[in-house]
Amino acid sequence: MLQNESGSQIMKAAVVARAKPTPGSGPLLKVGARGSEVKALQKRLDALGFPNGANDGVFGRNTELAVEKFQRSVKLKPDGIVGKNTWKKLGIHVKVPRPPPIKAGGAWGGSQNVANAAKRIAAAMGIPVTSQKRNLADTRRVGSSTESDHYTGIKTAFAVDFGVSGTRGDQLARAIASKYGIPRGKIGASTGRVIRVGGASYRLQLLWRVAGHFDHVHLGVRRV
Repeated sequence: MLQNESGSQIMKAAVVARAKPTPGSGPLLKVGARGSEVKALQKRLDALGFPNGANDGVFGRNTELAVEKFQRSVKLKPDGIVGKNTWKKLGIHVKVPRPPPIKAGGAWGGSQNVANAAKRIAAAMGIPVTSQKRNLADTRRVGSSTESDHYTGIKTAFAVDFGVSGTRGDQLARAIASKYGIPRGKIGASTGRVIRVGGASYRLQLLWRVAGHFDHVHLGVRRV
């Protein structure tokens, strides 16, 4: 018997895996993933006798350990990553929720709502917003420019900063770039990119791993 695994756990998982006439399916999940699909995985593991703590939709170390135990019980490589073969054995179908489209609207010439898609991505990753619009005093305090999208004097722009660093910052910047159709080569470019949303044009500036942007990802949106 494998250490830390009960015979009943192994038997229960094996019986379920054999009894399921239709193999399961779902998205690739591993440590760091968040969302309803992770919660569905956690609930399924619990039902099979592999508890992983709180079913909170956060794929942490406890969930990884539970996945590894389940994988061993059904004779899969215990890598803690839920891919095609693991979903088949889990016997449930989980779909990734379709993200809402980018929409214009709200304040600042509609640019505030355009930025909401990036805020949803960061929230799903557990990355906080650290700054948005700033008045003149705060703009001067942080040494920023009145030409910045953060400055409240720019009435048709909105900006948001996400407090993150290292590889997590890379992941967030790439996810935001993908959502808005920004080429990776444009991440960190001051020239930005123009997109059309709701019949209006918005210039996007995604800054990361450039001067002043190693501890946060910046997205600026300005109607043009």
